[in-house]
This record gives sequence, structure tokens and C-alpha cells, in this order.
Amino acid sequence: MPITKLTSAAALPQSLLQSGWVRTPGLVDLQVNGFAGVDYNTPGLTPEQLNASLEAMLATGVTTCLPTVITATEAHLLACFSALEHARQASPLAQAMIAGYHLEGPFLSPLPGYCGCHPANAMCATDPDLFARVQEAAGGNIRLVTVAPEIEGVLPLIEKLAQQGIIIALGHTAADTATIRRAVDAGAALSTHLGNGTARELAKNDNPIMAQLGDDRLSASFIADGYHLPPEVLQVYLRAKQSERTLLVTDATAGAAAPPGRYRLGDLELERGKEPVARDPATSRPAGAAVSPDQCVRNVMQWYGVSLDEAVAWAGTQPLHLLERSKGAPVSTKQSVWWEEQEAGWHVQAAQSGRFVFSR
Repeated sequence: MPITKLTSAAALPQSLLQSGWVRTPGLVDLQVNGFAGVDYNTPGLTPEQLNASLEAMLATGVTTCLPTVITATEAHLLACFSALEHARQASPLAQAMIAGYHLEGPFLSPLPGYCGCHPANAMCATDPDLFARVQEAAGGNIRLVTVAPEIEGVLPLIEKLAQQGIIIALGHTAADTATIRRAVDAGAALSTHLGNGTARELAKNDNPIMAQLGDDRLSASFIADGYHLPPEVLQVYLRAKQSERTLLVTDATAGAAAPPGRYRLGDLELERGKEPVARDPATSRPAGAAVSPDQCVRNVMQWYGVSLDEAVAWAGTQPLHLLERSKGAPVSTKQSVWWEEQEAGWHVQAAQSGRFVFSR
């Protein structure tokens, strides 16, 4: 992978400055479970594995990310975050690209459909001490937490963590409209992959999707891969959230930017075929994405006719602004992507994260 470390953060190669490619802000993925064959939910992650996955991610235009760990036992969560933090500290590229971590669970709905691919037997009532122990293993770098507000004790936890500068998102929730409203009052600011992690059948009006779509205080992240949400359904959600409250995430698993095959998401084995989606081999249902963020940008441009600038705002600028409002390490200001328009859409030709530059 052609990654160059600059001697100065401003010393861009002349070939980039004179390329004629279109330069935009970098892409920011707030939800990535793994990439390029590497699973962030497997204990024992090495600095070399993390670095390789980030090199592949930078090649897709991602300059900042939040590695995501999903619901698991406390021992598993501690091991995963400890390994991530050790690997991050050992990798200069990881220190440039990783702005923190995303904990998705374990305080989520265990009900069928709502739990998604999260192990329901590892979900539990809210335990602030458990979160504190996991946060310690992560070096204090958990910056985003996804919870279900109907779970016992979650509403006070939302208020507590929001006061600490942690971004609170709602996801895998069966909450009614009143509970969603109380969660937002307490400090929730985001909906995680809205439209996914829900049951197939919902109450006509009083359901978690409608409640979150209708609250203008909530931004929402969406997986624009064409599999988790049909494009025509996503279009309705985008109209409800409007451009300024729309974020794109990949929810990528280890099968993203990797050949077809079997990959891990923690204890779960997933199958990635030729299509960019990870499926549960037992049910063939999507259980994680295998899409790259630059493809999500191309998708929304093709489906809805939005401009490159607007698509990059959804996949980069607006997630970055959300991060900047949270408490954590400052994100590098040297983040750019260079795009070239080709017959199949706009493609990443180069990307910069801090002192690191990828170029084809």
C-alpha cells in the first residue's frame, strides 16, 4: 500500500497539488467493526493488523475513524479495547486516524430483531461501573456509545456520559416515542444506523424509527450500501432528517475491502460473497456491512443526484463536527481526499491524514 509519511504535515507532493483532481475534506467513519480482513472485535489484535487495516481504509478516503466494539461479555470487551489501545499507541498511522472508539452495547434491546447480530445473552441492565472498567481498558478513549433508552438505568447513564463529553447514540432499541424523547432530553444526540436493528413489524406510528426521524434534535447515521436499507426507503429517511442532520457510516466488518470468504465479528462467523455485504451463513440475512465509505458516497450521488460536496458532507464534515463537539483528543486538521471523476463515478486517488498520505 503506497503510504508516505511526510517530513512536514504541509509538505504535500507536487504531483497532488498539480493533479487536477478535486480536493475535499476527508471521510470520517464513526462505525467500523473491522476492515480489510481485520476484526476489531477479536482479542489479540496486533499493531501490524491494525496498521494494515488503516492503510486500506485510508485508500478509500477515510482519514478519521472510530473502531467499534459490539456487545460481548465484560471479559471480551476488556480484551478487545485493551488490544485496540495497545495497537493504537504502537502505530503512528493509528494515532493519526483513530479519534477514539465506539462502544455499541451491551445496554441494548435483547428482543428478536432489535438485537440484530449482537449476542442477546451478553446484554444486561445498565452498569456504570462496567462502563468505567471498559473505558479504562480503552485508555479513556471511548468517544461514542450506542444504547437503548428503554433498558433499566440507561436514561441516567445517558445524562452522566453526556456531561462527560461522550456522544450518546440510540440504536437497537424498541423504545416508544416518549422514551426516545426523554433520552434526547437527557443528552442523546445521534441515531445509530437508523432503520436497522429493529423488528420486521412495528406499531404503525409509535415506534422507534418514527420517533427518531421526527426529533430534529437527533442527527442520524445511515448505511448507504443498498442492502441494509433499500435506496427508496433511505430516501424517505433522508427527507425526514434533511441534509444537515444526515451522516453516513459503513458499519464495516472484516470483509470490507477484502475478497469473498468467511470473516469474524467477535464470536460470530460472517460470509462475504461478491456483493459488498456480510451475511449470517445460517440465515443469509445482512449481519454487517462489507462496503467502503467511498462507495457509499458514490451510491448516494447516483441514487439521489446529490453533489460530491454534499455527499462528502454526510460522510465526512458532519461526522467530524459531531466529534469536535465531544470530549477527546483533537482531530488532525490536515485531512483531505483527492477525487477523480470516472465513468463509474468519483473515485479516490489520494488521501491525507495528518502526516500520512496515500496516493495511487
